[in-house]
Amino acid sequence: MNILLSNDDGYKADGIRILEEVLASYGHEIYVSAPDSEQSGKSHAMTIRGKVTVTEFAPHHFHVSGTPADCIVYSHRCSLFPVAFDVVISGINHGYNLSTDIVFSGTCAAARQAAFYGMKAIALSVEKRDDAELFCKAAEFLAANLDSFISKIPRGTFMNINVPSAFNGKYEAGGIGEIVYNDSVAVRESHKDKRILEIEYADMEYMPSLSHYRADHEICQSGAASVSIVNTLPSLSEAMETL
Repeated sequence: MNILLSNDDGYKADGIRILEEVLASYGHEIYVSAPDSEQSGKSHAMTIRGKVTVTEFAPHHFHVSGTPADCIVYSHRCSLFPVAFDVVISGINHGYNLSTDIVFSGTCAAARQAAFYGMKAIALSVEKRDDAELFCKAAEFLAANLDSFISKIPRGTFMNINVPSAFNGKYEAGGIGEIVYNDSVAVRESHKDKRILEIEYADMEYMPSLSHYRADHEICQSGAASVSIVNTLPSLSEAMETL
């Protein structure tokens, strides 16, 4: 397969490097378009005013001075690569992208943008941020199941996969849960006309899925990987019925 990799941790991150090594060992052709620096939490931000620099650091490997969504937009619209892609994979993210965090995630945004263009897309994340062994397990899991997973992604969606530290080798279809953040914000400096603020910590409350599937975070807590299908656009049908 021709596979385009992206992420939000930057092109030098261990997650994307290990993912490329494993996928290449399965015989896939790997191409990269990833941010030149960490872009975690940027969600679906895009550079719509201003210039973006795209630098080739290895054959068919580019880093982009923009967001994860930019990496897909400029790769696709500028025809940086000489091939059509069978799938776009974003990750491996250094940390979960579960439940509510799907909205905030730059990793998921790259996959979502690819889905907007009609491409098959997968976001892959793991629990621990700096665990090379876990990155390898997650990459092997995805590579071994890649054909099957691609066949299960409907048009207008992307697949979101999260792998726990205590991964038991199994996976389960997951509903999208909810995380309620009770952020604590501290005033670091106070001046006459401005204040410098910082989030100190956030207590998280995990809520169940509203679908008949077990919530993604509950699946990961059980030791299995959660595999969810995420719509690129929210369904308005139920909301419209209430008007």
